[in-house]
Amino acid sequence: MVGDKFLYRVADDLLKRFGEDLQNVAIVFNNKRPQLFLKKYLSEISGKPIWSPHFYTIQQFFSASTTQVSASQLKQFFVLFTEYNILLRSEGREAVSADVFYPLAEIIVSDFSQIDYYLADPAKVFNLIGSIAELQHQFPNFEDEQLEFMKSFWSSFSGEKQSKIQEKFIEMWHRMPLLYNNFHGRLAEQNLVSSAKMYRNLAEANSANPDFLEQFSHVVFVGFNALSKAEELLFKTWQDEGICSFYFDSDEHYFGDLNQEAGYFIRRNIQTVGLLNQFEIISNRINDPEKEFTIVQALGNVAQGKLLTNLISNANAANADTKAIILADEALLLPVLQTVADDNLNITMGYPFEQSAVFGLCDLWLGIQEEISSGDQLSISYHKVLTFILNPLVNINADQRNRLHWKIVEEKKSRFDLQELRLLSKSADLSFSQYKSAADTIKKFGSLLLIISEQLATLRKLDSLLIAEAVKTLNVLSDSFEELEQNIAVPEMGAKFVFRTIRRALAGLSVPFDGEPLSGLQVMGLLESRCLDFDELVVLGMNEGVLPKVSITPSFIPDNVRRAFGLPVLENQNSIFSYFFYRLLHCAKKITLVYNGITDEKSTGEESRFIKQLQFETNCRFNHVIQQNQAVENYGEQKIIVQKTGLVRERLEKYFKRNSELKYEKKISATAFTDYVSCPLKFFYSKIAGLKEPKDLPDQIGSNLVGTMLHSVMEMYYTNSVGSEVTIEFLKLQQKNLPSMCAEALTVTLKTDPKSPLRKHDALQQIILKVIEQYALRIIRHDESLTPFIIVELENKDSYTPLFKLQVSGREEQVRLLGIIDRVDSHRGKVRIVDYKTGKDQLKYKDFEGLFSEEGKDQNKALLQTLFYTYVYEKARAVKNVEPHLYAVKDFKSGTLFSEKRKGGLQLSDKNLDYFKEQFEIKLSQILGEMFDLSIPFRQTTNLETCKYCAFKGICQR
Repeated sequence: MVGDKFLYRVADDLLKRFGEDLQNVAIVFNNKRPQLFLKKYLSEISGKPIWSPHFYTIQQFFSASTTQVSASQLKQFFVLFTEYNILLRSEGREAVSADVFYPLAEIIVSDFSQIDYYLADPAKVFNLIGSIAELQHQFPNFEDEQLEFMKSFWSSFSGEKQSKIQEKFIEMWHRMPLLYNNFHGRLAEQNLVSSAKMYRNLAEANSANPDFLEQFSHVVFVGFNALSKAEELLFKTWQDEGICSFYFDSDEHYFGDLNQEAGYFIRRNIQTVGLLNQFEIISNRINDPEKEFTIVQALGNVAQGKLLTNLISNANAANADTKAIILADEALLLPVLQTVADDNLNITMGYPFEQSAVFGLCDLWLGIQEEISSGDQLSISYHKVLTFILNPLVNINADQRNRLHWKIVEEKKSRFDLQELRLLSKSADLSFSQYKSAADTIKKFGSLLLIISEQLATLRKLDSLLIAEAVKTLNVLSDSFEELEQNIAVPEMGAKFVFRTIRRALAGLSVPFDGEPLSGLQVMGLLESRCLDFDELVVLGMNEGVLPKVSITPSFIPDNVRRAFGLPVLENQNSIFSYFFYRLLHCAKKITLVYNGITDEKSTGEESRFIKQLQFETNCRFNHVIQQNQAVENYGEQKIIVQKTGLVRERLEKYFKRNSELKYEKKISATAFTDYVSCPLKFFYSKIAGLKEPKDLPDQIGSNLVGTMLHSVMEMYYTNSVGSEVTIEFLKLQQKNLPSMCAEALTVTLKTDPKSPLRKHDALQQIILKVIEQYALRIIRHDESLTPFIIVELENKDSYTPLFKLQVSGREEQVRLLGIIDRVDSHRGKVRIVDYKTGKDQLKYKDFEGLFSEEGKDQNKALLQTLFYTYVYEKARAVKNVEPHLYAVKDFKSGTLFSEKRKGGLQLSDKNLDYFKEQFEIKLSQILGEMFDLSIPFRQTTNLETCKYCAFKGICQR
């Protein structure tokens, strides 16, 4: 019921207490969200127009007490960095770099803030204790328990010799009091103050505007739980003066149980500090037998969001605003947005900049600048160029994009001149500029974002807001860096730190979603849910370690010392999260708690202990549900079958000889033939559909390119000896040219410009050159054992194209075969076909039938290809007795002749070879006939081993 909701009760009580004077009352919350609901209830209960009271968040309210401006986190870092280095110089030490100091600064600022929030004396917190005996003298007001905390810490330092870590700690510890004073003093000089110091100034009556409360007739603090000592002191003082009053949102279930951590701070506020609650805490609304809890174990984090369509009832209903999705883990926002329609949601959380397309562009820009600043500042690798031109937010001319893409993929250009890239566009000029200074670089970055925002009319409103927020942050950064660069006490900051600082600053940004805040299904984090009540709840992320969080904030102040001075400790954090959770349950009748049940590096797969506590403490109804694996409908094996009709038929017929000019558009190569034997569908993809295999990028030299380079080297090696006898002297003499031949082969294969200053061989290319040279030497060493021999032909690409007759659907057709043979030589009167192979090709085969087996396990692609070359050569040259040889460069131990696998198996030569040739011609006719038979479609192979390295396996999804 609405009347049971905390803010409704507050609104009703405020109207009864203050009536017409409510317009002079200030109402203070921890956050902004409850203000909207309280305004709504005030309007509903009054039933008439009334003057609104003054609404503040606690931060806004305390800010009215000072004329100083609250310093941003970045500003505090820069001030702290400056003051720390001034201290080091005064000690005669070297200044510390910004990159090294940044993580320390985050800890120091956090420690200073807690000291101020809890009104601790920094001189005493950071006091160096010489001996245990000094403790009681130094801290006469400490209770025995506090003294024990101090003893347990400083006892480890009481020895005459400390470890190096302890020495470093003491050095840091010794600087803290002076650093604290100098830090706040420098901020004050610039009319700045940290939030924590602002609280402290007000509590210690040092604020510039102590009378700011006089503008209100009364101040009401609503929904507070954990208070700092500064807040406790102020609130108690103002209460005693009759200036303020409090509405604490609590329940007897945890307030009355001293062992219940959720009620720790409310009990402290009322019973220890002495603050008076306007509402009496008597009812136990959590232990209600009518409450229904459903505990859902989900199969992963993303699965939690995907379950929402089943967990939320009637998300489109008029009462959708009485339901809420609470994200204990705010990283689950995206899965929620991807599951529930945006129109149904009212999102109180900000959209994180880090998860936007704009941040992707920012991250790319920073990556480009980091590479430029760490390199020669003249060129950049193709990786960043390719990512830049393909980024959808970058407005690059299509022709220029295609030109650069061609250079990378086809010409294998691995580095680009910065000057060339800057001419592409204004955005490219800002992206590929050289680093000069922090302020200059940040201004260019901001200009780039503004250009992107202006050029892209299709940019979402959310992205435009993100860009505006990013530019605002960059302006603050630019001013801070500019000021810092003028300070002689600070060492020069490197580009690396500048870029890291920019990335940190942008990663923390977020912008609010649009929408009507009081309608629709509410989506919020735990912090946003304070003071709000809902009838139906779904809480995502109910894992131990997430709720409650177990992370410990880094600090230089040890736990023992923190306890001695009343600073926050881990148990306080547990109490806060426990309160956030239990408070949600006050009015809800139907609660679904979802946790990730999968154990991985990010999750223990364990439900939050709060769930176990509820089951133990209450008589509520609990249902446990385990998400089942999503049913996947099995359609059976999905075979791809391509019929030889229409365009497929037309392209097949282009292989036939059908004109008087004897011109043939297509030829059957050895590769095409073996592709068809291993998988007819692969032949279709590559030769009929014309699909191209993915191109290797400049630093991805595949095995096929290595093979191509070796072929080029061996062709160059023997080019001048074609038709003449090769002797061992020739081979040894030619070896001195081998390195240059390898370099030339690399240049030709990668299509690079050998004269370009950017074309120095990178590490990968140098390795490839050595590999090719070693492969070539193995071939040469084997050839030395054959000398003398004669090179007959090399890579003759035009001569080996004989016609082949075959029967297709009852008619005779002719196709032209194509054999590009690596080398034809003559050794001891026998002509040999030599095929170079750099892969794992084998000389062994089972039998002839196995070469064409549909199962594919006994196929030998290298043997099929060399038989094809032998057949083509014999037909083209009208010769016989040509012998196929395989030069498997990784292993010459088994020779170069193919042989049977069985023990004592015959080598493929002489009579055995004649039989293979006869059978091969018969099989060639049979397979080509099948290839062009229109009644036999192209099908996938049944041998999945063939698919492992197929370029088209992604299409078949095998």
